[in-house]
Amino acid sequence: MSSPAAARRLKAEDRREQILAAAAKLFVERGFEAVGMADVAAALHTSRPTVYAYFASTEEMLGALLDARLHDLPARLEPLLGRQEDLSFARLFLALLEERELLLLLGSGGGPLFRERRRHFLAAIESRLELRELQRRRMGPGREQPLLIPLVLDLLSSAAYEQVTAGAPDPEARAQLLERFILGGVAAVAGQTGAGPLP
Repeated sequence: MSSPAAARRLKAEDRREQILAAAAKLFVERGFEAVGMADVAAALHTSRPTVYAYFASTEEMLGALLDARLHDLPARLEPLLGRQEDLSFARLFLALLEERELLLLLGSGGGPLFRERRRHFLAAIESRLELRELQRRRMGPGREQPLLIPLVLDLLSSAAYEQVTAGAPDPEARAQLLERFILGGVAAVAGQTGAGPLP
């Protein structure tokens, strides 16, 4: 932890990043709703007015943290996923595990801000992948099944969150199990003939 004298010498952008780093650590450790501006100030050994000079609320801090991580998410996923035509749900799961802090931040609260950012998180993944393999699957003659994509992404992100919080011993084995489960489920849905669209 830096001393108060060292903290005063920080440039504005460095101080802002220091505040965000402390807030992220507290949000993950305690849960977003349990952290106040005084907690962030105490973690930095500084005053609340100093923190308020950079952020009006913990909600603003959280928004800045999530926006920064979500903005660069597709670029970070790119090298981990390989070519689109070689899409592997196991590889996508393992790539999501590389987003440990983002998953923990998204899981640190349950209010509207979190729901909105979780939607952005899943949309960022979908925009990178386009999940063409699932989009080609059909349920019944000529009927696309668009609900498969959000269901699969929600499953993968939930499994990744559980992995980083509970730490199952073999993420590779879990990745392979998820791959088989998803492909088997998609094949089962695609094999239903004459079924109407899901609600």
